[in-house]
Order: sequence, then C-alpha cells, then structure tokens
Amino acid sequence: MVHLIDAFTPGLLLLEEAILALLVVLEVAILAIFVWRLRSLSRANGDPTKWLKSLTQDMKQSDLSVINLDGEDTYTVSGRTVKTALDNWGLAPEALEKVFEAQESIEKRGLEQGLSFLGTVGANAPFLGLTGTVTGILVAFDRFAASGGQGSTEVMVAISQALVATALGLLVAIPAVVFYNILRSRSKMILEQSREVQALILARTLHTTFAHPEV
Repeated sequence: MVHLIDAFTPGLLLLEEAILALLVVLEVAILAIFVWRLRSLSRANGDPTKWLKSLTQDMKQSDLSVINLDGEDTYTVSGRTVKTALDNWGLAPEALEKVFEAQESIEKRGLEQGLSFLGTVGANAPFLGLTGTVTGILVAFDRFAASGGQGSTEVMVAISQALVATALGLLVAIPAVVFYNILRSRSKMILEQSREVQALILARTLHTTFAHPEV
C-alpha cells in the first residue's frame, strides 16, 4: 500500500492543485452568476404596485382601458402578464387562466436561471474541499515515511496546506447557498406579485362575463 501511494504521489499532487484551482474558479463563477441574476431579477420585478393600483381602480369597468402599457413594461414579469391579458382579452375566464398558467411556467424557468448551478455548487463544494484535503494528507504522510520520520515540520506544513482545500470548499459552499436562497426568494416574490395581477385581471374578466352574458 505504501509503494502504491508513493507511485501515485505525483498524480495526487496534481489532483490537489486541480481541486484548489477548481474551487477558485467556482468562487468567481458564483459571484458572477449572483450579480447577473440579481440585476436580471431587479429588472424583471419592476414596479408591480403600478398594476395593482391601476387594476383596483373602477373594478366594475368591463375592460382594461385603465391600463397604460409602455415598452419598458414588457421587461417586467407583471408587465408581460398585463400584455398577455390585453392580447387575449375576450377569452373566457377559464381559458385566460390557462394562458396565465402557461406563461407563469415560462416566466419561472427564466427567473430561476443559474439557481441549479448555485445549488449544485453549494451542495458539493465541501466534498471537493475534503477530497483535496485527503489527497494532501496522503502526500504529506508519504513524504514523512520517505524521510524516515525525520521531516515532521515539513509534514505539518503539508497538512496545513492540505486543510486549505477544506476551508476553501466551505468558502465556496456557504456563499453559494446564501446566494441561492436570496435569488430563489426574489424569484418567488416576483411570481407571487404576478399572480396578484393575474387575479385582478381575471376578476375583471369574470365581471365582464356575468355583467354582459351572451344572449
């Protein structure tokens, strides 16, 4: 077994260095994804209270003439919900509700871009760090055995360097989990606000249906 470890020592050293490099790359990647998605979510959120105020005015009115939709609104989830209602106005409430469900599914996929990567990194980065530490310790003890037990200081230094991989793994995993939770919470809030807009639009549709039944 000692000879086997000795034979694989160069490979273990390369593996340890590769893991450390990978963890550094992952740290940069999760920061970049967090900034990208946070900016995207801020734009997708917009000002949903604008629609809530408009749609709650004169609820007995049987159309969406209270809505003033401009080009910037189409960059927000709630704005796209309103545009979908305007484009499909006249559908039965049940049909419009199905249209909203399909749109929400599409919006959810867009809002959750990058979350699976953050979740995967958060769950597995500690194991990558632990793997780097184990390989580093194997190399350290192999050197200790090769020196006939005389290089205790060198072994301690090597073990300390190996433990850096575990620390780095945690430094990657913890922010990844925090970023994941923040972005997921923002995505959920945006979808909930969109559902509020949907509910008010459907209320107007129902009022139109019952106030002006077809003969």
